[in-house]
Amino acid sequence: MRYVIAVADELSFTRAAARCNVSQPPLSRAIRDLETEIGVQLFERDTHSVRITPAGETLVSEARLALATIEKGIESARQTASGLRGTLKLGFGGSTVYSLLPALIRRFRADACDVDFEFCPMPVLNQIDALRSGEIDLGLLRLPIFDEMIETAFVHGEPLVVALPEGHPLLENRGAISIADLESSRFITYEPTRGFNFHSDLLALCRLAKFNPEIRHQVATTEAVVGIVACGEGVAILPASAERLRMEGVAFRPLETGGMPDHLREVRFGLAWCKDTPSATALRFISRMTKPSANRPDPATSLSHAGTTGDSA
Repeated sequence: MRYVIAVADELSFTRAAARCNVSQPPLSRAIRDLETEIGVQLFERDTHSVRITPAGETLVSEARLALATIEKGIESARQTASGLRGTLKLGFGGSTVYSLLPALIRRFRADACDVDFEFCPMPVLNQIDALRSGEIDLGLLRLPIFDEMIETAFVHGEPLVVALPEGHPLLENRGAISIADLESSRFITYEPTRGFNFHSDLLALCRLAKFNPEIRHQVATTEAVVGIVACGEGVAILPASAERLRMEGVAFRPLETGGMPDHLREVRFGLAWCKDTPSATALRFISRMTKPSANRPDPATSLSHAGTTGDSA
């Protein structure tokens, strides 16, 4: 078909052969064999000229369309193999939806506009089960994760804030609040869950200030934690992105982290996937989104921290 199109364009077997990077005899023989196979003369030749027949014009028109379709298919196959095309099932939940998830998707879309996303909101523990079963390709969740089948990569760190109910005495101070300032407070926190450290981090922070926290309520989601704080039931330590809930009756202050171990200074988010079955598209997303360091964010490339440190009504 390429030979036929070249002869039709050049109206010369010699120039067509040069264009196709072959010698003239094989090109001429290929076109004669095609004419014999389909029983139609495509070109009229004499010693001085080449003319395309009406049947040849019809075939050339269809051949151009067919070759364009083939080329498109080849390019699509290459993009799929390199992770630039396909479907990516992404699990997410909690505070990640307010700032981190949109930033990641927009960044990836700039490189891979032909990837289709299936968004699967679900709690963190459900994401682990969904990764194991193949229900989702990637999970976006808080690190660390302790599961022998799951691989993780650090994406983003954000500071901690203290959520306080309206009218709390500590709101008179517009600066950062230390853990020691909260010794007499009741705490609202996440449920302790096997394989995750939400609960243990709070205990570790309080023990640094030499007290054991009074935990009033334990719930599964950030929305529930902030909502119970708004009811006046206690205080909470949360990722800064929780401020974006803008819930009435709650205000936020930054948490003073001076002197704390590195792993307690911030909340670290990452991507998780089943180590045995990552797709090409998932690997492309992981490569594009993860940080160069597994321990600390790179200031030159880090996403901006989510949230603010002022009051939120």
